[in-house]
Order: sequence, then structure tokens, then C-alpha cells
Amino acid sequence: MRDRHTIGRTIPDQRAKLRPMRVLLVRHGAAVDMRSAPTDQLRWLTDEGRKSITAVGKALARLDLPYSCIYTSPLIRAVQTAEILAATQAEFTGPIEVYRPLSSDEGATAQALEPLEHAADDDVIVMVTHMPKVKVLAAHLCQMQRFTSFKTGSASLIRIEGGKGSFQWMLDPQTLEIRRG
Repeated sequence: MRDRHTIGRTIPDQRAKLRPMRVLLVRHGAAVDMRSAPTDQLRWLTDEGRKSITAVGKALARLDLPYSCIYTSPLIRAVQTAEILAATQAEFTGPIEVYRPLSSDEGATAQALEPLEHAADDDVIVMVTHMPKVKVLAAHLCQMQRFTSFKTGSASLIRIEGGKGSFQWMLDPQTLEIRRG
């Protein structure tokens, strides 16, 4: 097994184990200011953040992405984002799973991506997380040195085939336009 150098540490390369699937990486919606909540973990979505994520979810629903499972950081704003995304997908019956390594300050890249090792062929796995982790996960899956920054509420689709990821598109949360690679 090869090793891959990621953010100052060496981790085993897990990509070769991945089945064909699509991974939708989502940065949580706009949250209240740090001064409005007792801790960063308890920050919730603003009204505008809820509206934006609802619009993003509806746009995603029109793209024929039947979610298999949604994994989310345990932080309130990410859980709320995941719940809204699930609610906008009429056919979603899979679980929403809170997964600590997707939080902003826990878990290495390999730990955050571990649920992908259990996905079935052709699953659509949604992962709701934070900056900079969402950008690191995208770069790792696509085997890129760097990945573009995610705006609050943006989503990016990565297709996994032959154990390798390829960037498909990024959905802009303000315009709801898709930018292809």
C-alpha cells in the first residue's frame, strides 16, 4: 500500500479500496456570528442560511442525485444543513449519520473519508462539513495538491471510478449555477 503525504503527515492511501460512487461534498449554510452562540459548536443556521440551503437542496434534487446516505459533522449548523438537504429530496429514505471526523477540529482526512469504504456501487454519498476540511477532502479524493475554496452552502460532486476521484462540478449557492471542471 502506498503512502500519501497530506497536511504534514503521512497516511495510508485508501482510495484504491473505493467502489464506483458519487460523493457530494457540502459546506454548511451561513450560521450566526460567533458572538451569538455560547460556543462555535452551537452556532445555528441564520434564516438566510436556511433559505440558501433549501434553494441548494432543490437545485440538487433537479440533478438526479438520489442520496444513499448523508454523513454530517456534529456541529449544529452542519446537522441543520444535512436535515434541510434530506427534506428537499423527496425520495431520500437513507439515514442521516452524525460523524465526528467531519467536524472542523476532529479527525484526519482518512478518518473523515472512512464511510466511503462501506458504500455500495453507484451510491451517492453526501458529506456535510466545514472549511477547510471540505476543501482538503475534495483535493484528497481528486488527487490534487489544492482544491478551490468552498463558499458557505456550496456543493461539489466528485465521481469515484477505479478507486480514483474526478471533479464533476461545483454548485454556487448564490446563483445556483454549476461550474464544471
